[in-house]
Amino acid sequence: MLADYSTFGMAHAAAAAGAIVLGVLIFLGRKGTVRHTRIGWAYVACMAWVDGSALAIRRLTGRLNLFHALAVVSLAMVLAGVGQVVYRRRLRRWLWRHYQYMSWSYVGLLAATVNELCVRVPALRSMTDRSGGLLPVAASAVVVGSSALVIFRNQRRVIAQVEAP
Repeated sequence: MLADYSTFGMAHAAAAAGAIVLGVLIFLGRKGTVRHTRIGWAYVACMAWVDGSALAIRRLTGRLNLFHALAVVSLAMVLAGVGQVVYRRRLRRWLWRHYQYMSWSYVGLLAATVNELCVRVPALRSMTDRSGGLLPVAASAVVVGSSALVIFRNQRRVIAQVEAP
């Protein structure tokens, strides 16, 4: 299976894996700390590489497709999330928007990971083929739906954690 990957593809996958781990650390850690900021910048760097490199990968169709558009949306979400912090003194409700943008960028990463697993892992690829391609769609819907519940359920707690003295 690894023989299918180019060095570029491996770097793309490694950055995505790094972003997944960093996202978990951010999610589980205390917000608004120096540690949160450092891990957050590492997440941003990984996501910038993942989204930027995704635009150069055209092996699946030989041209730009929906996944490339989603990479542009993901990059915009990450940059908008950073912008909320950079310009926080000028923006109302910046913290809520930062939380939303960064959370949804992570959800997109997880959904993309599910799709990649469905085409890269032989057992999942077989299941995807048998389902007529519906397995990655259904799995992504579960990721997005369950993530929405977590994001909206935790937003007040997360924002209160940062705003508390």
